[in-house]
Amino acid sequence: MSKKFEAISFLRKEYSVVVLCNIFGVSKSGYYASLKRPKYQASKQDRRLLTRIKRIYSLYNGTYGAKRIAQYLKAKGRIVNHKKVARLMSEANIKAVVRLPKTTKESKGQSAGYVYENLLQRNFFASQPNQKWVTDMTEIQIGKDKFYLSVIMDLFNREIIAFKISSSPNLELIKDTLEAARKKRKLKTLKGVLIHSDQGSVYRSLKYHEWSQSMNFIPSMSRKANCWDNAVIESFFSQLKTEFPCFYPDIEKESLQLDLNGFIKFFNEKRIQAKLGFVSPKRYYLDYLSAV
Repeated sequence: MSKKFEAISFLRKEYSVVVLCNIFGVSKSGYYASLKRPKYQASKQDRRLLTRIKRIYSLYNGTYGAKRIAQYLKAKGRIVNHKKVARLMSEANIKAVVRLPKTTKESKGQSAGYVYENLLQRNFFASQPNQKWVTDMTEIQIGKDKFYLSVIMDLFNREIIAFKISSSPNLELIKDTLEAARKKRKLKTLKGVLIHSDQGSVYRSLKYHEWSQSMNFIPSMSRKANCWDNAVIESFFSQLKTEFPCFYPDIEKESLQLDLNGFIKFFNEKRIQAKLGFVSPKRYYLDYLSAV
């Protein structure tokens, strides 16, 4: 507070006290009361203590703050409250080198990347193929090894139209999955296709943004930490992790790709779904094509 009052006294020749008090957030009466107070005069003891503080500060190249200096003095037999050390350092304008925070509100916002509007809005119905796709990644652990499965499902018939597996959840995995889905549906581009994902870092990346423009798809995102916004793909992953071991109880990393091919072929071609009128995704899709 005294620093603010000092600043007001320094600037009052050019600006009114009322304006300065409003700027610094202090009351006019408080400022005038401070002028009547006797100025603090450091005692001889405080001056000696300050000299020791300066020596310690210099000894450690300005890296010691009030608490460490107080602990250093204590180790040397001089017990001083760290608050008093801090006050003396402040009055002498001595500041320790402070480590800058790794992130700030601004940097966190910048690192967030591209966060897209939730265009899907939990409307998991699609009236035709290639209207709404949902995508996500999940982790599969086999012994000590981890694998990452990237999947795209067409909400029209709940078919897994593309999946890719990798030992790393990287951007290449996402791109390969997008390309596989495009080829599966024999599309030149993904123009008009809404692709909904969560807010994973790969989906917020610059590369994913560039792919949305070059492939012409419409990105949509779940709200942060809200799995229900992408419930259908989450439900598939739950089914996968429950049923996959039943079909392939002795899973090994060498056969994982082949086993996943078998399970997803079963899921698409044979596993009936209530939402589709108790037919498989493939049957539902073929019935649509024959009716068009």
